[in-house]
Order: sequence, then C-alpha cells, then structure tokens
Amino acid sequence: MVSIIIPAHEEEKYIGASIEKLLNQKEAIFIKKNENKADFSLVASEGKTICELTVVVTHGADDTEGAVSKYAAAGVNLVSGNFSGVSEARNIGASVSRGDIFLFLDADTLLNDGFIKRLDDFKSKRDFIGTSRLLPDINTAKARIFMFGNNIAHIISKTSMALIFCHKEVYKKVGGFDEKMQAGEDLKFISIALKNKFGKFKYLGDISAVTSMRRFETNGYFKTAMEWMGGYFFKPPEHYEVVR
Repeated sequence: MVSIIIPAHEEEKYIGASIEKLLNQKEAIFIKKNENKADFSLVASEGKTICELTVVVTHGADDTEGAVSKYAAAGVNLVSGNFSGVSEARNIGASVSRGDIFLFLDADTLLNDGFIKRLDDFKSKRDFIGTSRLLPDINTAKARIFMFGNNIAHIISKTSMALIFCHKEVYKKVGGFDEKMQAGEDLKFISIALKNKFGKFKYLGDISAVTSMRRFETNGYFKTAMEWMGGYFFKPPEHYEVVR
C-alpha cells in the first residue's frame, strides 16, 4: 500500500486541487483509516494500487482544515493541531500511516496520472528513497528552463523538491524528519539515508508532478536558487520566507 502524507499550513487555496488530483488517479483506490487494506485484496488483484491519504494541518489564519474535511467521505484522513513545523507534520502523518511506501508531498503539488501506480512497482523492494521529474505550474520560458535545470540538479546531487518517496523501513532507520529544522530538513533526511546506506536514490523521470512556482515568482528565481545552493553546499537557512 502507498501512504501519501501532505503537511499543510495555510494552504486553503491549493490543497483542494492537490487532493482532487490524487483521488482522480485512474489506477489507485483510496481507503479510509478505519478500513482494512486486506479487504481490498480483490481490487489489488485487478491491478489497482491501494492507497491512503493523510493531510496533516497545522492551524493557521485560513480554513485549510475545512478545505480538507470536505474530502472525508472520499477517504482522506485529516489530522490537525498546533504543530511546530513541516517536519513534525510529516512525522505525525507517518506515525498514523499503514503503507509500505511513503510519499511525502507538498500541498501545492499535483501528481500526474500514473504516478501512484509507478510507485507501487517498488512494493517488493525495501531500500529506496527518491523523487521524480517536476514541471512548473506556469507556462513561461523562465519557469520551464529553471525546472529543467532543477531536475538535472536533483539527479546529480540526489536531492528533492516538492516530494520525497521512500520505503517505510528507510524512514524508520533515518528516524524521520528533524523537527528542530525549519528549512533543509528534506535534504538532511535524504542525506542520512544515503550516507548510512539505508536506501538507494531513485530519480523517476518517466512520471512527473506539477508544482507551484509561487516562491520563485515572488522572491526571484536567482535568489531562491542561491538560497538552496547555499543550503546544499554550506548550511541551510534558519527558515524560508513564507509565501502564500
């Protein structure tokens, strides 16, 4: 089973589209937290991928929680509270997830069709961690060129943006995301897994997701890229400026 975990803080404008894109994956079926995955064995035998989706909402100024709760009947699990940041939210989501494969997804990122089915191909493996090809949500030359270079950088540096997938055993061995970090926690998570040989890095170029370019459009492409490069080669910033 694939467990999708989305941390969300003041993401009312984006989270609905992300959830709907997931629920519309043709070869996936989502089960509720009180349903037993064993009851869906027939569905799995027909080629469907069994999934669960947990959205962990940190209370904020908007109604992200209300936006998520609209999808409860469709099998979306909602956890909400006053969490310290994205790392704690991801760890909370992982603690209630039952799948063998974890997919940590940003609230403003849309999975293209076939994504979850492709992850299900790894169900017999236990030593993987990785990311996929990303596409920008705006059709400008600047955004397309930047994201093309960003994808190449992820292949070379074995890093990620917007999404990370791994086997649950890799997550447990790493010890989850560092809750003391407000930025760069994803880089540290992958780095620990690879350094200790808990998992092999996988870059999936045959599937893709569309992610928001709002941070780049607001703060500037060059400035944001320099911040990320500084975090990779030197030290991650204490926090990233919030862009809504």
